[in-house]
Amino acid sequence: MAGFFGLYNYNKEGPGVAKNGPRKRPFVVFFEIYARKFWQLMQAGLLFFLVSLPLVTRGWADAGLTFVTRSFSREKHAFVREDFFETIRKNRGQAFACGLINLLVTGLLVFNIVYYLPGLMPGLYALLGLDVSAAKSFAPGLLDYIVMIATVVGYVLFTWMKYYIPFLVITFRLRTKQVYKNAFIFAVSGLKPNLLISVALLAIYGIALGIILLIPSPLAMGITLLLWVLLVPAFRSFLIQFCIFPVIRRLMIDPYYAQNPHADKQARLDLNLDVEDAPGAAEQAVFTDAAPQPEPTEATRIPRQYSEREMAKFHRHVDGRADDDDTI
Repeated sequence: MAGFFGLYNYNKEGPGVAKNGPRKRPFVVFFEIYARKFWQLMQAGLLFFLVSLPLVTRGWADAGLTFVTRSFSREKHAFVREDFFETIRKNRGQAFACGLINLLVTGLLVFNIVYYLPGLMPGLYALLGLDVSAAKSFAPGLLDYIVMIATVVGYVLFTWMKYYIPFLVITFRLRTKQVYKNAFIFAVSGLKPNLLISVALLAIYGIALGIILLIPSPLAMGITLLLWVLLVPAFRSFLIQFCIFPVIRRLMIDPYYAQNPHADKQARLDLNLDVEDAPGAAEQAVFTDAAPQPEPTEATRIPRQYSEREMAKFHRHVDGRADDDDTI
């Protein structure tokens, strides 16, 4: 009798996974990955909070967190602490510059909205419980409304651009001007995922604000702020990376590899993209002498993510302590 009526028979073959079986819905896949990587994401979120505390280093924090959440959303492994800071080291110049630009542009847009809102919409300003005594006293004209509408539209578009900027910085070799140009294209072209991300984040922000307003106690505020620090940054970044990748793949990655079919395949593996083997590869020997891999040329737009030195560090890390059992 194998086990108890076969219940614990470990020699019995399992049902396996059908090669052509139906794929799970993205909604299900998202929460399955998030549940498996919950504690690692919480650790990454805490690192993000600590690195972004000086505010001007927000670009570094975005770069490190984006690498971790990009890897998890693509079902690839990442060492949270090591890869977080290694990504910052590799992209420290451009990441810092983009973070500073994002901070300045966002601040300017918010200032413009706050400046025009009291004069154009005093009723809404009062409804929000804000002091209207210092409201801009003027008779609003057509130009004022045009400026206000343009500012709000600009704020929304720039917010959507910021969904893509960290991914572009850490994944592609682009100049900063090209990063923002491509981010603008994705912000306009990826309307559906951008709206989905925005609605989900607004719901989270609304819930947090509602808890603070409905339960006005220091304890409730403290718990809400703690959960915000530990959960929201990583969830936000993971949601963004999960939703925006199909847009970037359709508009940028697939066209590049269509024109450069023999470009760096390691970069495709890093993003968990299918890499077709050459004809007859199945008949080749399984074990062959490994030839040194050439470094990507400047023309390659998608760089390798792990060097030989990093792979050696990977093996030392695995030999030193057990890896997490949900590594993909």
